[in-house]
Amino acid sequence: MSPSSRSARSPRVGGEYDNHLQVRSNRERGGAQGLELSLERREMKVVRLDAPQLGKTVLFFEEYRAASPGKAHRQRVVSLEWDAKRGQVRARQLFFRGARYDREALDPARVAKMTCDEFNLARPFCDLWFTWEREYDRYRGAMQPRTCVSEHETDGMVTAEFEMLLYGSELWYRDRSIKVDGTIRGEIDGFSWLLFTRRGTPHIAKQAGVWRGTFRRVEADGRLAEEFPAEIIIRVIPGDGQLRYHQTNIYRPANKPVETLENYGEVRDGKIHFVNSRLDAWKMDVPGDTTGRSAVLLTDYKDSSGTYMHQIVSLTDDGRFRSRTAQYLVKGKIVRRTLIDEEKITDDWRAYDAATDRLASMGMPL
Repeated sequence: MSPSSRSARSPRVGGEYDNHLQVRSNRERGGAQGLELSLERREMKVVRLDAPQLGKTVLFFEEYRAASPGKAHRQRVVSLEWDAKRGQVRARQLFFRGARYDREALDPARVAKMTCDEFNLARPFCDLWFTWEREYDRYRGAMQPRTCVSEHETDGMVTAEFEMLLYGSELWYRDRSIKVDGTIRGEIDGFSWLLFTRRGTPHIAKQAGVWRGTFRRVEADGRLAEEFPAEIIIRVIPGDGQLRYHQTNIYRPANKPVETLENYGEVRDGKIHFVNSRLDAWKMDVPGDTTGRSAVLLTDYKDSSGTYMHQIVSLTDDGRFRSRTAQYLVKGKIVRRTLIDEEKITDDWRAYDAATDRLASMGMPL
């Protein structure tokens, strides 16, 4: 398997994560307050470093616990490389010297200037090995069994067990250490998985505002079937601990009545989920595109036609223009396409809605 294949790529984990969804779910379910429930809020920051002296792809991890705010409970630098012989991504762990836990926060720019000699390299068998699991669209990583051995201050020699799962917007891990006699020295939540979800709003949700442009509907053979102006109002509305989504599509085809389509949903798990009278759909940023220029939209139609639609969204760097290409398919066969070119008129959709409401109350055409 070559390094250019999907399984040879470095896991995409840069960004900020927290486990609030898991904590909320466990608190709401009630029941016994056992170790197997993740009830403590944790945050994790992952920064990609420009540090060629440490490796080609270098990541800096800092994890914070609610019980010790202001202190980095874990700090790791990881250097990723493709191991062609094993067909896996190797995550070489570089441990900081001094205390292992609850350390002072570090500026990533400072870490990026450190050399290998400044790290504790006495634990060479604690690397993680990642394999691409195509069936689940994720990377699975773990230490080699019974190889990561170190001496604990009071418990003597212990073996660490650490596993990690990486999805596009989720990071899972579990961790424990075992004494030489086989008893558990320490473990997080009974060796349960901790689920961290990517924080922040998807870039596409930041396209909130008013867009105007032209829709061109094209037959499967490429013939232009229809062309008309359209207006799209995108609203992202915070409240009650969530982000609600409301999009209005206004189509103005020639010699036909104006058509208005309302879409409602929410922003969660790195995606925008929404529905309207015709379809169920979701949007998300294109994984791996750090420019923020692209997104995808997938829909399933509610009628019995078996139609579904795939759309790619391309945005200019200044956020003023976007182009969209939508493909409508039935059983994988193209039935039509829509080409859309738009310009953002304003970011302030609230002011636009207010002005539109005033015009409507005066009986003026919109």
